Amino acid sequence: MFDIAVIGLGPAGLEIVDIALKNNLKVVAFERNELGGTCLNVGCVPTKSLLHCAKVYKEILNCSKLGIELNKEPNINFSLMLDRKDEIVSKFTKILNSSLSKNITLIKSDAEIYIDDNEPVVVCEDNIYKAKYIVIASGSKPVELNDLKFDSKFILSSDDLYNLRNIPKSITIVGSGAIGLEWAQIFSFLGSNVSVVEKAPCLAPLLDIDIQKRIERILKTNNINFYKNDYIIKANKDEIILNSGLRFASELILSAVGRKPVLPKIVVSGCREEYKLNIFDNYKTEFENLFVTGDASNGIMLAHNASFQAHEVMNLILKNKIPEHKNIPSVIYITPQIATVGLNEQNIANKADYKISKVLLSSIARSWCDESSDGFIKLIIKDNLIKGAHLVCPEASSLVVLLSYFIDNNVEIDKIRQIIFPHPSYSELILEAIKNV
Repeated sequence: MFDIAVIGLGPAGLEIVDIALKNNLKVVAFERNELGGTCLNVGCVPTKSLLHCAKVYKEILNCSKLGIELNKEPNINFSLMLDRKDEIVSKFTKILNSSLSKNITLIKSDAEIYIDDNEPVVVCEDNIYKAKYIVIASGSKPVELNDLKFDSKFILSSDDLYNLRNIPKSITIVGSGAIGLEWAQIFSFLGSNVSVVEKAPCLAPLLDIDIQKRIERILKTNNINFYKNDYIIKANKDEIILNSGLRFASELILSAVGRKPVLPKIVVSGCREEYKLNIFDNYKTEFENLFVTGDASNGIMLAHNASFQAHEVMNLILKNKIPEHKNIPSVIYITPQIATVGLNEQNIANKADYKISKVLLSSIARSWCDESSDGFIKLIIKDNLIKGAHLVCPEASSLVVLLSYFIDNNVEIDKIRQIIFPHPSYSELILEAIKNV
């Protein structure tokens, strides 16, 4: 009998295991793929590795304005870029395997849940594993469109991209969320002809309206074509046809329209059909000792949110503490970085109750030193409190953490003014944005 059984060892599952071990609990965990989940293997980490390579190459091409002269044109070795990505991923998977195999019962296989008399157990390779608590953290997978079925050759998912051996001459990306935009910039920086197709009337439709407009500007600067309020009606290797009537050729299509939860097979005694689990806001299910967290819970599908949810689940199990639903920051790791948390301007019901402070990145000296003066910070303020924050600037992924803290803890503007921000730094954007509030 185990204390906790965990299905899936991505960010959520790994955090569950870590907390359980610190509380001296006996753990069994099931993972059919490499440890680390989508984030480590085919998501956040490898993408950022390739983004860094592409960014460095782009900077080298433009280094003459910094007083750096090259004797010859730099070459791209895409194979070495992929090798570097693989080395980074392998480093962390080895650490995880070494650590977990010593401290828990680790089963490298699929797992199912069998429920008899309202009592769930985990079944794996004809073995039954009983635990006081079972946590499903089985992650998510790319959404597949009916008219753009993945074939891993011409129409690719984001997972398929890591199997590429050459930089495509052209690629069409369907969807303008974080995945689509990051890959768009990677391929654009490496010399591909990139087009982004977005069905919504705006790019990045979930983000603040000023971020949406700035993304358009960034894509234009990067020579990336984009088509809003449009979608593919026919696609083959000779021609892509959009609903608007536009026609063009593309070597590859990346469909990046989102992700959906992946749940293990759930069987209830006496039922012929697979059982559809009910998942509530507090990660509980209709079965007292069965929980779902991370991407599998169908919330905001971000690795850091999955880790945070894992903490909440363990607080619920160990301390019966009710989950806190905080504002979750999101980041798009293009150049410049885009980070956002809290309220968007277009979602404000009564704008008269709010103040909006927007400061251009070019107003701080550090941006000119770094040749990165194109961007801004936007704060949405009500009753002397920050309710939303939106950044386009280097280090935005770090600055948004501070702004998230201000929002979640109701830190008043007057208190923030007392913080000493280092100079010259990008953090001075926050100070500039609250000076006249």
